[in-house]
Amino acid sequence: MKNILSAKGLTDKQLEDICKLEEACGKYEPLHMKLNWDMLRTRPKDCIYDFLCYEEVELVGFIGLYHIVQQSKEIEITGMVHPAFRRKGIYTGLFKKAIEKCLEINAERILLISEHSTVSGSEFIKSVGARYSFSEYGMKFQQASVPFASTYGITLKRADPSCFYELGALDSICFGDIIEEGADFSSDSFNSTLAAYLNGSLVGKIGLSRENDEGYIFGFAVKPELRGKGYGREILSLALNQFLSEQITTVFLEVAVENERALNLYKSCGFKEDTVYDYYELKKSGEIYG
Repeated sequence: MKNILSAKGLTDKQLEDICKLEEACGKYEPLHMKLNWDMLRTRPKDCIYDFLCYEEVELVGFIGLYHIVQQSKEIEITGMVHPAFRRKGIYTGLFKKAIEKCLEINAERILLISEHSTVSGSEFIKSVGARYSFSEYGMKFQQASVPFASTYGITLKRADPSCFYELGALDSICFGDIIEEGADFSSDSFNSTLAAYLNGSLVGKIGLSRENDEGYIFGFAVKPELRGKGYGREILSLALNQFLSEQITTVFLEVAVENERALNLYKSCGFKEDTVYDYYELKKSGEIYG
């Protein structure tokens, strides 16, 4: 078995190795892996969320745990193995380490992610007993202007501690995230989030991140009682125009396949379907799978 490294934070060299591994996998088959680079680059130095497998000096396997909502106990897992080193038990070894970590931190829900077009990924996930839960479209905006002009006077402001709890509550309502009583909404929780205000009142939120010349949108939500008024379209258009002002013309986001309202909203603002991510849920257990 190749050497597996449990990483506390990721060094620049390890990030470079992960990038090279992603490129190698992308050359073998057309993938758009959900690696959440903004999270990889800001991993805490005192926690283990990533496992790397090396063959001498070459990274041949990687798996990452993503605590998307810090106040919840849900973990997403995604990873990859170099095409030349597959069927050697590398991913199984990485996966065991990942599950051990999930059990250690008492994760209540474990979601394994595979692109719909990748047969090997879904086969492995099914082999460890995970069951299909839901799918998301990976959508891409790639144009020089936004086909919608804002009209209501909504403003986007960097989230600050005064609204962290309200934003966390909005996550809970809109995404079903389980928020523990007394949760600490630290500044790290919303450091990439813009709060949307209309006449001084919070109406929604949107998360923005950047990786080289590409932008990413996440955690986009409008208060349920304010939906259907066009506020979401304005928030999205303001975010896209912010990217465009920074010469970022390629932007990605994800949306649940069954969420037709959101899907139509994104399409109206210039997004197109790019890939499909399938999510499989692994029930909490004391067993180590694989």
